[in-house]
Parts: sequence; C-alpha cells; structure tokens
Amino acid sequence: MQQEHINISPSRHNRWYEQILLNPLFGHFWALTAIILGAQLISYQAWPQNENQSMTLGLLGLCYVIAVYLGKNITKFAGGKALTYILATTLISVAVVLTLVLFMRLSYARTSLFAGVSILLATQTLALFINRRFRNLKLACIPTDGIEEIMPNSSKNLECRMLTSPDLGATRYDGIVVDMDAKLDDQWIRFISHCNIAGLPVFNARKVTESIHGKVNLATLQSTDLANLQPQPVYLAAKRAFDIVMTLAAAPLLILICLVVALLIKLDSPGSVIFVQHRIGKGNQVFRMYKFRSMRPQSENETSPQFADKDAHRITRLGSFIRKFRVDELPQFFNILKGDMSLIGPRPEQPEFVEQFEDEVPYYSYRHIIRPGITGWAQVNHGYATNTESTREKVEHDFYYIKHISPALDFLIVMRTLKTMATGFGAL
Repeated sequence: MQQEHINISPSRHNRWYEQILLNPLFGHFWALTAIILGAQLISYQAWPQNENQSMTLGLLGLCYVIAVYLGKNITKFAGGKALTYILATTLISVAVVLTLVLFMRLSYARTSLFAGVSILLATQTLALFINRRFRNLKLACIPTDGIEEIMPNSSKNLECRMLTSPDLGATRYDGIVVDMDAKLDDQWIRFISHCNIAGLPVFNARKVTESIHGKVNLATLQSTDLANLQPQPVYLAAKRAFDIVMTLAAAPLLILICLVVALLIKLDSPGSVIFVQHRIGKGNQVFRMYKFRSMRPQSENETSPQFADKDAHRITRLGSFIRKFRVDELPQFFNILKGDMSLIGPRPEQPEFVEQFEDEVPYYSYRHIIRPGITGWAQVNHGYATNTESTREKVEHDFYYIKHISPALDFLIVMRTLKTMATGFGAL
C-alpha cells in the first residue's frame, strides 16, 4: 500500500538566524548589556570606579529581572500585552528595588540609576514592539462543524487560517488548532498525528479562544470541567491576609476621602449617606453590602430589584460622578474587614437576580466559590451588566478569573482597575 504524502512545513522561526535573533536569552543579554553599559558610559564615560557605581549597576540588573518576571506573568493573560501595563510593571520593579535600597541603607549613584531606568523603559518598549511584529502566533485551524464560531479569523496577537485540506503547503505555522469535541475524519486524524510527530504543537480550540477573549465559554463547559475551576486554598488564605493588610494600611486615607464624600452627598440631595443592600457572597451566603448613595430614594412603585440602567433616571448629579470613578464602592472596604468581600473577585449580585440567573445561566452559582470583590476581571472587561445576556458574559469572565486566579492576574486587574477609574469605563 502506498502511503499518502502529507506536506508538513517546519514551524515558524526555525531557521538558524531566526532562532538566534528571536531567542529570548539573546534578547535579555542585549537588553542587560544596553542598560548596564549605557547607564555607566552615559554617566561617567568610564568603567565602574567605586563600589557605589558597581552597586548601582547591580541594582539596575535586579530591576530588569523583576520587570521581566512581572511582565512575563501578566502578558499570558488576555489584554496583558498593552504598553501601559508593561511600563507600569517596569516602574513597579524600580519602586521595589528602591524600597529595598532604603530599607537596607545601600549607597548608589543617582545619575547612573536614572539613566539605567530610562534605558530599561526603552528596552521594554522595544521588546514589546518586536514581539508584536515577529512573535504573534499564526495557527492553522482544522475545519469542523462550528469551528468558525469558536475561533476568530484574527485578533491583535493571533492569526488563524482555516485549512481546506490536510496539507499546510509552503506556509509556516506555529501550531494547529483542533476542536477536541468535534468528530474528525480519518485523514484529518492522521494529519494531526503527523503534525504532532513533526514537532508542530496541537492546541485545543476552546483553550485558544479562552486565552484570546479572557473568558470561559459556558456553552461548551461540561460538569467535568469544574475540576479545573478549583482555587488553591493556600492562595485564597494568602489573598485574605493581603486584603486585610492593604485595607488597614489604606484606612487613614480611605476614612478622609469617605468623610469628604459623605459631606458632599448630604449637601447634594436629601437622604442617607450610606446605601445598604443584601447581596450573595461566598458559599451562597447573604450579606449586607455598603455603598455611598448615588441615587434618589425609590418611590413606592419602584421597590422591586432592577438592573442598573433601569434606575439611571434616579442618579443624582454627584452620584453620576462617584459612580463613574467608582468612589461609591469605597464603603465596601468595611465589608472586606468583615470577611464578606475581597479586593478582587466576582461582583456580588442581589438575591432576586441570583435566583433568576441560576435558571437562565448555566453553572451561575459556581461563581460563589470565592469571595466577591470590589473589582474583578469581569468588571474591568465588561462593566455593568444590564440584562441576562450581558450577565452571562460577565459570568464567563468570572469563570476565567476563578480558573486562573493568581498573584499575576490580580496584579493585572489592579492596573486595569486604575485605568477603569481614570476613564469611567462601564459606568452608568
């Protein structure tokens, strides 16, 4: 029997010069060289002459290592490759090193440190643009029923091409994408096997889509998948300790801001300063959530729970401002100290809506496996939900957060929350 020939091109960037130029170790070497030599030569036009100069170069190297580590961890999440986040992680790494310097009372050269940090920011920016230009994934998709609905044709960091036959031709790909739940013909199964043997990675279409959009597709979620949605108890305990420490550390500033906001609310419209509402938290437990009042009191005909957009006519002048910049959420730091909430997590919902959504959205109540948060992955990606369909999408984002909960993802959410507060994204 003559064996059919299947054309499998080598994966992208496998030529010797591509492997050298695009090798991460090669890039790190040149970046560190530029930072250390550049800082020293710009400042002193000579090799290090004393311990202060040598210490400064070592601190710059430490800044680079921390910046690369933080950047690598946040860029694996959807939306984490934005230039603002990369630069923010770089500045945070510098702040961490400077804190260490002050704590240990180390001597350093300010001029070369400033020059080195400037070069560090430049190299991080250059690395991002190189990655966008040369390291975006190009994937070949195996045609199956529904694959076009799952996989996008292209995105900011990904190009997907649908194959018409089990042949890659002369095109070089980074991998192939398969809908693992679909039924495949024998020729496609053989093709996938040969690709894998040739060293071409095979990706699950659901996982690729999840990484692009930052949400778990509830339509394809199965009960067996819930095993992958189990947060680590150790991290949850550490997260709880971090919430308490950060809330107590920020308490003096929070109290001052809250006093000013409370006074402005009193002057703006009649009614109580604090709005109290029952919400569903971890373990489906009901708790009292506190917010600054941003609306006029309900009339007797408006007592039933409604989506936020239905109550827009009751928002006060000041309420519109504090809702836009999320200032109305500040009293929920008290909920954090009580143990009802966390800094980061799914937004808590009213009991009446929870009962409704459990019938309309698959696995809805599973989002209550962790504490709800003041901000969260769904909040920074989607904003407020105004109907069942948008709630379903928010739950998909919540499931992504629960599945990938980690310090890196929490760090990315904090940065995106600051951006949300600055822009007023999703406010009503």
